[in-house]
Amino acid sequence: MLATHNALSRSRWARPPTPVVNRRCSRSLWTTRNRHGVKITVAAPQRTTLEPGGLDAGEDTTVLGNLHVDVVHTMGSEVEDDKFEPLTSMWARNAEQHGDYTAVMDPHRSPAVSLTYREVHKLIMEFAAGLKSLGVQPADRVCLFSENSSRWIIADQAIMINGAADAVRGATSPVDELSYILTQSGSSGLIVQDKATLRRLLPALSPGSTPPALKFVVVLWDDATDSSAESEKSAMLDQAGVAVLSYDQVLTKGRSLLSMGSLQPHKSRKHDLATIVYTSGTTGHPKGVMLSHGNLMSQISNFDYFLKVQPGDSTLSLLPPWHIYQRTVAYFLFKCGAKEVFTNIRKFRDDLGRYPPDHFVCVPLVLDTLYNKVMAKLQEATGVKHVIVTALLACSRAYTHANRINQGVSLQYAVTPAPFLVRLWSAVVATLLKPLYQLASLLVFSKVRAAIGVRHTFVSGGGSLASHLDEFYEMAGVTVLNGWGMTETSPVLACRRSHPEVDNVRGSVGLPVPGTRLRVVHPVTHEDLPDGQQGLILAQGPGVMAGYYNNDDATHKAFIDGWLDTGDLGWRAPHNVPGSNMGGHMVLTGRAKDTIVLSSSKNVEPQPIEDAVQSSKFIKHIILVGQDKRELGALVFPAEEFLAQNTSSTDHSSGSSSSNSNNNQLPASPLEDVLYAEVVRLNSARPDYHSEDRITHIKVVHSPLSVDDGTLTRTMKPRRPAIFQKYAAEVSELMQKLR
Repeated sequence: MLATHNALSRSRWARPPTPVVNRRCSRSLWTTRNRHGVKITVAAPQRTTLEPGGLDAGEDTTVLGNLHVDVVHTMGSEVEDDKFEPLTSMWARNAEQHGDYTAVMDPHRSPAVSLTYREVHKLIMEFAAGLKSLGVQPADRVCLFSENSSRWIIADQAIMINGAADAVRGATSPVDELSYILTQSGSSGLIVQDKATLRRLLPALSPGSTPPALKFVVVLWDDATDSSAESEKSAMLDQAGVAVLSYDQVLTKGRSLLSMGSLQPHKSRKHDLATIVYTSGTTGHPKGVMLSHGNLMSQISNFDYFLKVQPGDSTLSLLPPWHIYQRTVAYFLFKCGAKEVFTNIRKFRDDLGRYPPDHFVCVPLVLDTLYNKVMAKLQEATGVKHVIVTALLACSRAYTHANRINQGVSLQYAVTPAPFLVRLWSAVVATLLKPLYQLASLLVFSKVRAAIGVRHTFVSGGGSLASHLDEFYEMAGVTVLNGWGMTETSPVLACRRSHPEVDNVRGSVGLPVPGTRLRVVHPVTHEDLPDGQQGLILAQGPGVMAGYYNNDDATHKAFIDGWLDTGDLGWRAPHNVPGSNMGGHMVLTGRAKDTIVLSSSKNVEPQPIEDAVQSSKFIKHIILVGQDKRELGALVFPAEEFLAQNTSSTDHSSGSSSSNSNNNQLPASPLEDVLYAEVVRLNSARPDYHSEDRITHIKVVHSPLSVDDGTLTRTMKPRRPAIFQKYAAEVSELMQKLR
């Protein structure tokens, strides 16, 4: 395992390694290599002024966190610092080039907000100056706990303008999680969505509990001191030496500072820390993914390879702004001069009609919801109309499948070529059905496209796209680009593209982002596998994180010989298959890691749930399923004693009966009812239980797991791949029941 440089994020060294002498400066330095094998020399955590000529050719100096770093470049693809333009530089350019274009709309605020690029740039600079007056400096961290709004992007960019990094999370996240992030990040400032968020965090901010680095709190959407109760809270914070200000007060401070001279944005370099994005971990504490300005810009500068955006195009913003997928796509759209309209779940359907977007960033759950509503509407047809609609849908489906084969983009023939007779038959079918498909497009799908409301492109991510959704939107003539990545890769590793259309290979996650390198290796030996063969996918590239903030152990585990372990299984379509135009496209087949990603993009860690449920004396093992579904299901392996006593109760319908845990006798209920009640009771009793953790269906398996059949390790831990293989029929039955 390659030693990565997460230690660079630390403000103090707990136990520094043995120093080596650097001849160019009189300081102790430590040498390591980063994830790409690039040599890194780490100095003590204070700034250093290098003497002229102190660096060799091809070497530059960067700052990450509070540490000085010398980076010896060995990769020619990296942009030199003197040519690097950070994300924040786009606002001045957009104010000049697209000043009168609308940048953001926040229609559900009172009053509604609409800001041009010139106005957004002005507010960002004023807010940045206000933060500077509060003591924010380069390499500081500032926590930003807020949901979607126009003020989120202003606060986010103002922090970066000062050369600081924001530690982000949603305002509705568990308070313990937010308190942990505030302390673990060592933030000098805290920006919260509203007074309700601040109120939840007060115990962590009270005298004696306040993080030592914290200097101020800013409330974005409420007057921080507009009532006696809030004044008392502010007084308590004042006792702890923490100033509490409203958004407007920060702007006022900024204007005052700017009146004495212009604010020069900090010239961030590509390795400078831009943000810490906290993601859920298996240990109970979120992990802080360190992303640099170079990480973010590597995404933003390459998105136009997949998505074409013109100045003035619009988009609806529904996903959380701190979600790195939504965030980097939003940065790209802003760079192009597009308009972002903020919406929410309650207003989303109306806003699709009121503010029809050219492009819409979403998770598969949104596409599934729209699909279900459209299909329910189509199925309302009766009589002859119902027969016509059903026939046109069937013809369109057959035409779509035949056309994929004709174009060489059917995954069925990505590895082995389609037989001649199959290609011939597909050509005949496509020719015969094309008029009917065009009729369906005119009579049915034109209404579908109008009802959906997105004018050009859906960009789907955060979970894999179900094949029936891919098929339906292709039939309807709605462009859906499906991407794949993770927070640790900023996030996009691969994406489908619509120009040319042949590159939008349904069922795949598309081509790698330019500059990104993907390997498919054997999950155990890590030997490279040939194209077309499934294995574990590893990644390198300019979007890959620096590491987890102050978490060396997690960082080391994330890399295999300098390559990031994505935890995903998949294969690459071969280039040399006759008749195939899919060479190089990536196809995902599952998760090597245990994390279950629901269609809402919510990550569920199975282990804590399974551990809690397995505490029942009735249950020996439980294995969660639900990848890309809305909800969770479980294979339940009963305790042998319990099964022996209930062999006559073999009713296989899932139930919701409750059981009395204080009664040593088994409740008189059918087998699955008893077990399901136990699952629900013990799962919901967990202290960190969330509604997304709800298990809606179970399948009882009567044969136990064992070492002999390979479903248990020798330390009696379940082997998930072996279990899913042996009980494939049971898993399939269970998955079909899940929404």
